[in-house]
Amino acid sequence: MVVLVACETLLLVLLILLVAGLLRSHAEILRRLGPSDADESRLPEPGARSGGREGRDIAGTTLAGDALAIGLGESSPATLLAFLSSGCGVCESLWEKLQVGRPAALPTGVRLVAVVKDPSAESTARLRSLAPADVPVVMSSAAWRDYAVPATPYFVYVEGGHVQGEGSASGWDQILALLRDATEDRRQTEGDGDDVERVLASSGIGPGHPSLYPAGRPNGGDSE
Repeated sequence: MVVLVACETLLLVLLILLVAGLLRSHAEILRRLGPSDADESRLPEPGARSGGREGRDIAGTTLAGDALAIGLGESSPATLLAFLSSGCGVCESLWEKLQVGRPAALPTGVRLVAVVKDPSAESTARLRSLAPADVPVVMSSAAWRDYAVPATPYFVYVEGGHVQGEGSASGWDQILALLRDATEDRRQTEGDGDDVERVLASSGIGPGHPSLYPAGRPNGGDSE
């Protein structure tokens, strides 16, 4: 019995020493990685790709090499960013449709901008043959990083300074459906407050109505 207890105690001590050694090794690895490396290896937060994140201005060049900036702030027009490339088979069909003209179902108030990567990652000559005359094309690899574009083709709809919708699509019908959904969601969200006010007004309840202050009017005011 004494021998059994001694063996269990020895095993427990060995286990404790093993765990302590593993913890020390892990701490040393984290120390050597440093803060910057640890941050880079961190997984994205859940929902990081959901709509509502802030839009970021795009700075790059035209296919001719001239500087070009696309503002996407709160006061900028609603914009559909089309992340395309010169070597993507699906992209080629999208480019061809644009050469015929702007998609008829695209709302007139929505600006369409094609975004490709820097000249070092694209065939500029090929892009010149693909790019439509009436759609601005900006070369900016930084924009692809800013919007965390996972693949091409990819589309991001920015309105009011924020991303309202994004996703992959292989045809303009899918793209326009995504755009309609994003626009409708935004309209419904913004209209919720107005709808509530209309319902209250139809019931004779307006600002200052006693029913809005069941615990008494704020600041000690008397009901009228």
